[in-house]
Amino acid sequence: MIQLAENVRALRLARRQTQEEVAQALGITPQSVSKWERGEGLPDITLLPALAAHFSVSTDEILGCAPPSRTRDYATINETWRLQNDAGLNAENVELMHSALEQFPNDALLLVQLSTSLEKAGSTAEERANNLRESLEVQERILRLPVDSEVRSATLFNICFTYWKLGRKTLALDCARQLPNLYKARENALVTFLEGEERRAVALEALEAVIWVASRHLNALADLEEDERYREKARAVEEILKDAVRQGSVESQS
Repeated sequence: MIQLAENVRALRLARRQTQEEVAQALGITPQSVSKWERGEGLPDITLLPALAAHFSVSTDEILGCAPPSRTRDYATINETWRLQNDAGLNAENVELMHSALEQFPNDALLLVQLSTSLEKAGSTAEERANNLRESLEVQERILRLPVDSEVRSATLFNICFTYWKLGRKTLALDCARQLPNLYKARENALVTFLEGEERRAVALEALEAVIWVASRHLNALADLEEDERYREKARAVEEILKDAVRQGSVESQS
């Protein structure tokens, strides 16, 4: 019996993705993903391999033709990781991800979660250094996989900081210089092409990021020039942008 609807939903929620993010990865509309999850239709057969690859499972597992326990296991593993991460149980999450990757090798999400946990685990300087080195190996492994552009970009960003923490400053700088600049961000293109509520959502999401970016750079200038006026400007910019986000959020609900 085909169980695609519940399997797609379970896998999507396990990865904490929206229907829009799944649709974007497959080059289809969010409405298509919504119909699949409601059981009102099935993907075109040519899409099944891409859908399975996106979730790092087989097409049999997507369709429900494989033992259902694997899909349930995957969802349970990721929910356990989330709960333990919220509780600060990083060493436990390292063990959880090592075990999970034996069952789901080369799964990008599990590898990202392993790297994240490694960088926060360790009670001694030696343990933290060893964990950083393993995290670096995990991130380099992710970059060798055929992952989607968002995972690749996030990993390239994170690996810069891992190099830096390990004292490999030249590699950190080389890696950082390969990242796209602020002008070429996804949101800057989407806000031009989308309309209505989708355009509003992208604009609000971008403003949240701009608040963080503006504060980070203004505070850097304050440190470099020992001038507290930059911090005052950072606080002023943050308040103006937060007010804009609040206003846009209220408008979207009216």
